[in-house]
Amino acid sequence: MKWEYKAFSVDHFLSSDSELTVEEQLNKYGEQGWELAGTLEKPSTYVTPEKLDTNLMIFKRQL
Repeated sequence: MKWEYKAFSVDHFLSSDSELTVEEQLNKYGEQGWELAGTLEKPSTYVTPEKLDTNLMIFKRQL
């Protein structure tokens, strides 16, 4: 199987459509075939890797 991925900062996801609840936004992506695959949490301020400076939501769908 091949997958396509999409990553959003949590802030971006929550503010992308302020008219919808979180559940409605998740359902909207689900209707487009996206599945919430997981989250990546920004490490503590003492160990900040260059590529992860915010909390992310990771979605995937089959190609």
